[in-house]
Amino acid sequence: MMFLKKYARRLILGPRADSEFFINFLRKKGAIIGEGTYFYDPRSNCIGLNNYFNLVIGNNVNITHGVVIVDHGYDWSVLKCKYGEVIGNTGQVTIGNNVFIGMNAVILKNVTIGDNVIIGAGSIVNRDIPSNSVAAGSPCRVIESIDTYRAKRKQVQLDEAYNLYCAFINRYPNTIPNQDIFREYFWLFDRPGCDGHLSSPVFDEVMHLVNGTYDCSIQAIKNSSPAFDSYEDFLIYCSSRYFKYKR
Repeated sequence: MMFLKKYARRLILGPRADSEFFINFLRKKGAIIGEGTYFYDPRSNCIGLNNYFNLVIGNNVNITHGVVIVDHGYDWSVLKCKYGEVIGNTGQVTIGNNVFIGMNAVILKNVTIGDNVIIGAGSIVNRDIPSNSVAAGSPCRVIESIDTYRAKRKQVQLDEAYNLYCAFINRYPNTIPNQDIFREYFWLFDRPGCDGHLSSPVFDEVMHLVNGTYDCSIQAIKNSSPAFDSYEDFLIYCSSRYFKYKR
């Protein structure tokens, strides 16, 4: 049944039916795209290429809704109209490995984005972005290193998990949230058991996300210490903090 649905979707929507189909289409046209790369919403993406061989995308690149990638500009039409000259305007786009491109970002020609880069939503990327950096804005510029960004994200994990708890309790009072709600925050309270698995299949699925990173994640989680001994302890912390605030 799932196969039939997938086939029907591809028949109706064509190359933009899903990420796999879209990537295969781009490769056949001449683009180079690595493994583990994913288009979250191909129907919303504009890949405006005069020559598909101008596009190189590495491994494990996540391209979100509304992202635009172009290898040319038609602004020379204004010059042609005024001066009669044809002045070409084409360039290459190279995106490295392990890159996240936020919603509605625009990547223009003659741009190279390095490895381990986060591009913020709505950015206009008109210059090279070095590896190991976080960049955003219009025009896009480097904001901080990926190491600095990691440190900031780790620092706010507990507060974000607590706020998620509060949002759930406010919506569903007198209900204990299932731990799967905290699928991105389980490092706060869970570690692999003797069988090598985490307490929820959902957590195991998250550990397998991003092609080829599972072993690295397992090693990292084994070498770290959770903030809480169990999910129950985490809930006690959230509950006490919540009702203390409510008083």
